[in-house]
Amino acid sequence: KYRDFRAKFGADNVGLITGDVSLNPEASCLVMTTEILRSMLYRGADVIRDIEWVIFDEIHYINDSERGVVWEEVIIMLPEHVGMVFLSATTPNHLEFSDWIGRTKKKKIHVISTYQRPVPLQHYLYAGKELFRLYDATNGYNASAYGAAKTKLFPPADPSKTRGGAAAGGGRGGGRGGGSSAGSSQRSFGSNTGDQSDWTKLIQHLKDKMLLPVVVFAFSKRVCEESAQKLSKLDLSTPSERSEIHVFLEASIQRLQGSDRELPQVVTMKEMLKRGIGVHHGGLLPILKEMVEILFARGLVKVLFSTETFAMGVNMPARTVVFNGIRKHDGK
Repeated sequence: KYRDFRAKFGADNVGLITGDVSLNPEASCLVMTTEILRSMLYRGADVIRDIEWVIFDEIHYINDSERGVVWEEVIIMLPEHVGMVFLSATTPNHLEFSDWIGRTKKKKIHVISTYQRPVPLQHYLYAGKELFRLYDATNGYNASAYGAAKTKLFPPADPSKTRGGAAAGGGRGGGRGGGSSAGSSQRSFGSNTGDQSDWTKLIQHLKDKMLLPVVVFAFSKRVCEESAQKLSKLDLSTPSERSEIHVFLEASIQRLQGSDRELPQVVTMKEMLKRGIGVHHGGLLPILKEMVEILFARGLVKVLFSTETFAMGVNMPARTVVFNGIRKHDGK
């Protein structure tokens, strides 16, 4: 967002304040995290007196079990003279939420909503190394495609083999053996990271269908990095793209101090990015995350493995989003 605004309104008019960096904090337009704004409100910072508007992007994070309280505190603590704009594409009870805002701030709230998507969504399920379209905006849910995908994941057991397995294994062992192949197929992009052939086949399929760039959301940093390593033999960059990436990387890495340029994380990321593959998560150096974001925005990173942090208010030119799992351990 900072880069977009700086290009549109000029470098002198836009600043950025996060837990990692502080750039031009005296600017008339400041991009910051909600936690930074709350800290300013707690301290009674001078800048609060000069604020006229606060725009909350992705306001649905007020429902987050950990960070939601921060958003709520900021809304309650902002002075009366400050106007507020709330943006979200996924708030289901926007009228109820707006009513709470109005009662809390004792102000009239104007709600503007639409069900029209600029880019209609299509939902696919990857099963048995095939893509099945389960939903699109025109035809809705496709039950037959779901049935076909389910058959790929859980192929019907051969009765003769099942009876033979039960007789040989005492019943329970035969049952377990009959479902093992279906289970491994289902798990390939679930809790595990999938094997090399799985990922190579999927990315090649998306490339053939003109569905790149793709963001692959994984729910842990480890899975992101392990999945990216599975594509170590895949090169998605053309010679000209590879040259452009190399020039950009060399210029960016110069901002690091001498020994830091040879950190394993930096060396590994440079090698991946040259092949059009990237990783983005909270464990990376801030400069590496910024490099990945810029290259992805330019269309030079074709496959990005990321945790959900990449989805928080980041507008990127992805044609496809892949979820390698549907459950995330929340520590509870």
